[in-house]
Amino acid sequence: MTFKNILVHLDDSRRCHLRLGVATKLAADFGAELVGLYVVPTRELSPSVAALLPADIVARRLQETGAAQQKAEALFREAARGARLKAIEWRAPAGSTVNVAVEHARCTDLAVLGQRDPGDADFAFLEELNEAVVLSAGRPALLVPYAAVPAAIGEHVLVAWDGGREAARAVGDAMPFLVKARQVTVMSVHSGGNNRISDEAATSRLASYLRAHGVEAKIDHSTVDDIGIGEWLLSRAADLTVDLIVMGAYAHTRLRDLVLGGVTRTMFSSMTAPVLMAH
Repeated sequence: MTFKNILVHLDDSRRCHLRLGVATKLAADFGAELVGLYVVPTRELSPSVAALLPADIVARRLQETGAAQQKAEALFREAARGARLKAIEWRAPAGSTVNVAVEHARCTDLAVLGQRDPGDADFAFLEELNEAVVLSAGRPALLVPYAAVPAAIGEHVLVAWDGGREAARAVGDAMPFLVKARQVTVMSVHSGGNNRISDEAATSRLASYLRAHGVEAKIDHSTVDDIGIGEWLLSRAADLTVDLIVMGAYAHTRLRDLVLGGVTRTMFSSMTAPVLMAH
């Protein structure tokens, strides 16, 4: 069980090189083909708008757009050469940008995305793209923090486990990481009102499943009453020096998460380590 095809989202953001570095390293480690997907907010001039603008402004706009794409492609190819990748593909598709990203992500083993950076002008677009890929692609997504990236990813993996469908999908999708990891910690976090006995039974089943794949996981049950579960997971991940978090995304409805918060949204905004999500 391994990754044969990895897709990385590229754009014009200042942190793009971080996710590209992660993707090239993973492609080299797993012997995978790397696909660079250049998707940015739609800025093309429609014929009706272009007709109202001076010719020099239209020409300059087209030149800037083409130069940005060429710069991203050069960055991608240089990173691939540095990692000595044998199979790469560059894509810069036209069309509705978010929908295009989802469609391309559906045909990959792993989509590498970048966490939204509040300092970027395209902050809202990247947030929309990430959520769309996680929710609609049907494939796992690895989100890379914009602040910092660990030197190695997947040495110590933390699995956030609630026994639900999304968490089960995430574990299955993350198996290439889990079987290679030096240490795997399964964390079951619940509030004081939850049924801990059922939590422990579900976690025990997961431990048996992982053992069948050669993964000996450490089990960590935690009760949280004073802070959110997402904040607790991030705190424990830092304490344990975790370099990859595996979790199901949007186990509740997206509307409930938008109104009440939620672990997924906490990770989107505050992740301190790469997070593999599946829905």
